Amino acid sequence: MITFEEFLKKVDDTFLNHQAARSRGKIKAENQWRYGQTIMNVLWEVWPDKHTEIKGSDIDCFYDNSNVQFTLDKLEKEWAV
Repeated sequence: MITFEEFLKKVDDTFLNHQAARSRGKIKAENQWRYGQTIMNVLWEVWPDKHTEIKGSDIDCFYDNSNVQFTLDKLEKEWAV
């Protein structure tokens, strides 16, 4: 498995690539990913069990960017366990 820092880099890279695709007109505005959505999508790729645990919980940031820090705090704490 990748490290937490590598996960964060993958999230940032994915988010920025998605934003760039939007600015080049390759995706529609309504399909543009939010940062929390990007976190959960990348988490699904690298740690599906943890994604399933967080999905639908009080800290799920897929639909609510205000939960991003809660999600990242939990992931950082549990990443190396």
